Amino acid sequence: MQKLSFPAPENVLLQPKVGVFDSGVGGLSVLAACVRLLPQARFFYYGDNAHAPYGEMRAEEIARRVRRAMRAFRARRVNAAVIACNTATAACAEEMRAEFCFPVLGMEPAVAPAARVCRNVLVLATPFTAQSARLHALLARFPDCRFTVAALPRLAAAVERYFACGKRLTLFDHLPRAACDGVVLGCTHYALFRDEIAAFYGVPVFDGAEGTARRLCRVLGVGTDDHLRPTQNPNKRFTKSCNKWGEKGVVFLGNGKKVNKYAYNSNICFTNF
Repeated sequence: MQKLSFPAPENVLLQPKVGVFDSGVGGLSVLAACVRLLPQARFFYYGDNAHAPYGEMRAEEIARRVRRAMRAFRARRVNAAVIACNTATAACAEEMRAEFCFPVLGMEPAVAPAARVCRNVLVLATPFTAQSARLHALLARFPDCRFTVAALPRLAAAVERYFACGKRLTLFDHLPRAACDGVVLGCTHYALFRDEIAAFYGVPVFDGAEGTARRLCRVLGVGTDDHLRPTQNPNKRFTKSCNKWGEKGVVFLGNGKKVNKYAYNSNICFTNF
């Protein structure tokens, strides 16, 4: 397969083009983090909302749907793409990297930062991610930390319906009771309710959005960790007046483009990013 070329890092600095994919609205948290650190970039957000969530799909079906998004990004000559979905990353990230010429970044639960400060961590994930070899290999890298993995079969779908259809969501019906000193969110859909989850457990909550955005900057050759400042308030996620984000160069693609554009511009622009 002939590989397409893409600009060198020194040229990318002007206006890199980045694709961000998720099964639905969850990846908007990652998109917002990337926009914050790369305000000069042009972003393409591809949401497959009509088929969300992916947590109980077969790996082959997930790969087929992710490949469709990657082809759309390739047609737009992106400099990099982010799979902003933990389930899709576990299912096919390496496959996409082998198939496409641009860098493909995956999304992993923020286990490392949690393990640095916690000793008894609850990991909330979709059934697919919870059972994946990728997640358990990641957890095994931190033997001094005790991890409890909880598979939540219905929460991602409930979050999707909340934003896409206005369906009522009783978040706490989906959360297991557990004694822990930290919670890792293994699905980007869950990050949309980070404040509420933190309040429910009364402990710090970790997700991978900011870490993924920092990795994207390094891949594109834009900046270093020395001047990518951490967020001031990691639990402040929402604002009602955020139409300004619509001016940040985001193009919405896929069957969920109207839902995702509305959610991003009116409900969840994540002021801390």
